[in-house]
Amino acid sequence: MTGTRIPLWIARWLSGLLPLAVMCGFTLASARAEAQAGSVMGSGAAALVTTTTGAQQFASVGLPSAGGMADSELASVAVPSTLSADGLVSITTGQLDQTLVSTTTTAQAANVSVLSGLITAEAVLAVATSYANGVTATSESNGSALVGLVINGVNYADAPPAPNTQVSLPGVGYVVLNEQILVGDGAHNTGLTVNMIHVYLTDPATGAPTGDIVVGMAKSAASL
Repeated sequence: MTGTRIPLWIARWLSGLLPLAVMCGFTLASARAEAQAGSVMGSGAAALVTTTTGAQQFASVGLPSAGGMADSELASVAVPSTLSADGLVSITTGQLDQTLVSTTTTAQAANVSVLSGLITAEAVLAVATSYANGVTATSESNGSALVGLVINGVNYADAPPAPNTQVSLPGVGYVVLNEQILVGDGAHNTGLTVNMIHVYLTDPATGAPTGDIVVGMAKSAASL
């Protein structure tokens, strides 16, 4: 059987469509790239314990690269002589579009006891939020809280301490309250890490780091 021949004018018309199709493909790819040019990052943990023998994270989350939401929770945690807490929850959310990208991470714990009661708190909440719109990029810790905080017998006001407040822990190391680490250029990208209670453990004799304990860790980042 003889195959059907395509008329010459149709063949020329189809050949003319090929460059147009390729051009359209590049245009669509460029549009997708433009729509997805922004990025978000979010991660958090209600508590972390790091020692010379290893590291543990409790109720930890990580935001999918496409945004959305992730959450994790634990009813309680107990690391002998190191950390105990109830109601551990972490949540991270992120949104991307052509004009604004944003992400918020929260991490919380209740009835917290660190180092056999050297540090206690009724409630700990870390919040990190980042926004970028292509012109400005900002991060904030609004909503973070420390309730009923007591360190070595000293009561602290329920209002969050000033960022990066350091308190000495003789024979143990020191603790940084409302620790905030900000990165980014403030125009197109920004990122923030909030550690509400961050204990730095050191060797009493040498001062060398031996580990750390964090309660309420939230990270957020946005770029557009």
